[in-house]
Amino acid sequence: MIDVALCPSEIRRLESTDLSLTTAVVFDVLRATSTMITGLEHGVEQFFPVETVAAARARRAQDPSLLLAGERGGLPLEGFKLGNSPAEFKGISGKSVVLTTTNGTVALQRVRRAKRIYVGALLNLDALARALESEEPSDLLLVCAGTGEEFALEDAIAAGGLVERLSQNALSDAALLATTLYREASSDVTSYLRGSKNGRSLANIGKAKDIEECARVAVSQTVGVMRGAAVVKLT
Repeated sequence: MIDVALCPSEIRRLESTDLSLTTAVVFDVLRATSTMITGLEHGVEQFFPVETVAAARARRAQDPSLLLAGERGGLPLEGFKLGNSPAEFKGISGKSVVLTTTNGTVALQRVRRAKRIYVGALLNLDALARALESEEPSDLLLVCAGTGEEFALEDAIAAGGLVERLSQNALSDAALLATTLYREASSDVTSYLRGSKNGRSLANIGKAKDIEECARVAVSQTVGVMRGAAVVKLT
């Protein structure tokens, strides 16, 4: 069965759900999961996703070689080396990063008890589908990180794009909805992302280039997977 958690209120309930037999894929298209896929593709060794700024600083205090990255309200955090724009992570090969964002890193923590956790984006849909077809999970949960407390259009589009690429046909109603949305948006994904609430917010703070970067479909062969506390490149 393929199911989709469409918004943060559903994600919060996952902490008390038995996910021991479930494979989860987390989407935060604008921008955390797109940033992680971009970083891993360009040689970042690993990302440590954490929920809070305090947790990020504490992690770095334990290991000063780590780079601090993150955002609140879409903007970089004071004293952090990096923000949350994918392009920032193309030139830090060989480094490890602690990342905290408003929704994406929180969603990854909420599903940390899942059997396996993948990082998904529009960027890597084909590669992600191949990894999942190889694994053949009996229960697959696609998690849409959302924006604040709200549904995020771009995450549901990406989840639908992944469902469209998988052979399993046992779908929940939410998975069917996401697939329908992807089919509607697939002819011009960039326009849909620009028109989304998150896309408009990014444009308003001067991050419109991030939308273009994150809207590219199936351009990366990189798949991110959680190994302990870190997101690493699937090999």
